[in-house]
Amino acid sequence: MINPMMNLDKNSFSKISEREGAEMLVSQVFSTVLNSMSKSPFGEEDLLIPKSNTEKWFQEMLNSEYARLIAQKELKPLVNTIVKSFGNVER
Repeated sequence: MINPMMNLDKNSFSKISEREGAEMLVSQVFSTVLNSMSKSPFGEEDLLIPKSNTEKWFQEMLNSEYARLIAQKELKPLVNTIVKSFGNVER
């Protein structure tokens, strides 16, 4: 996953394979889904003490890690479809 500390010049993207790019795309989408699910009224628990910002950030980090693992292990067919579609694009 691309984090804020990465040096994003044009050479860093040339080192990423199509598979890694597809996995990053899928994990980012599912990370967004997981984060929005946890922020919805249905995902919130009725807590006596509200969550701090640190707990919220930690939950977002966990969601990103879960999404990365899901993309690598469980969503291989989706990643393979995206990689195949990269090959069909005329450059």
